Amino acid sequence: MDLNFRKPIHILAFLMLLISFFVILIMPILLFFDIISFQDPEFVQNIDYFNEIFLLIFQLILALVLFILIPIFWYLLVNNTTLKQSLYKMRIRLENIDIAFLYGILATIAMYALSFILVAVLEFSGANIQDISNIQDIELYFSPIPMFILIAIMPVAEEIFFRGFLLDKINNYAGKNITIFSTAILFGIAHMEYAKIYPVVLTFLMGIILAYIVFKTKNLFSAIIAHVTYNVIVYVMYILASSLN
Repeated sequence: MDLNFRKPIHILAFLMLLISFFVILIMPILLFFDIISFQDPEFVQNIDYFNEIFLLIFQLILALVLFILIPIFWYLLVNNTTLKQSLYKMRIRLENIDIAFLYGILATIAMYALSFILVAVLEFSGANIQDISNIQDIELYFSPIPMFILIAIMPVAEEIFFRGFLLDKINNYAGKNITIFSTAILFGIAHMEYAKIYPVVLTFLMGIILAYIVFKTKNLFSAIIAHVTYNVIVYVMYILASSLN
């Protein structure tokens, strides 16, 4: 069942999806070009344990609603599917989980190699290699343990939205290659909020790899495994490098 604006329930689903798109895709663009700003230096300097926990919970709830619940509501309300059918359409399946795990590990290696190449390019060009990562920006708000929780859980929500929901919907109207590149572009846009171009480029390239392995395995767990593993390894390496310095 397609979107029908004569049905109030479809209008509700459409408005919810617009809100999701605005927060996930439009706001990062506005932040990138400094049209809006949420950074408050005084708040950052005075952030305490309770503020940090509140921010973490708020971030996780926001991710749950925008990345997971709204897409599922779309399937339920507009496509008239059951929850089980909705998850299956987003390729959240236990079928071939072993193959998905293998491709997830291979994709992690490929993404780590990409980040290494980008670091090498930045060093060769004389740019600041710290610009490749948003970790230092997130560190302004979170200490190591809450930050570890955030970077380990957020990829699951992001994969459900980008390589689950969007990949399924775009693929219904476009071919495989267009779907891979368009979802990768949107994934890059969603990481523009810290006004750094290199993380956007890296996430775009990562998005290509992640979308490819989802098509290859027909299983979203391949991308989830790759994304979570990559984030955790990069953060652990960052912590180790910081402690050595």
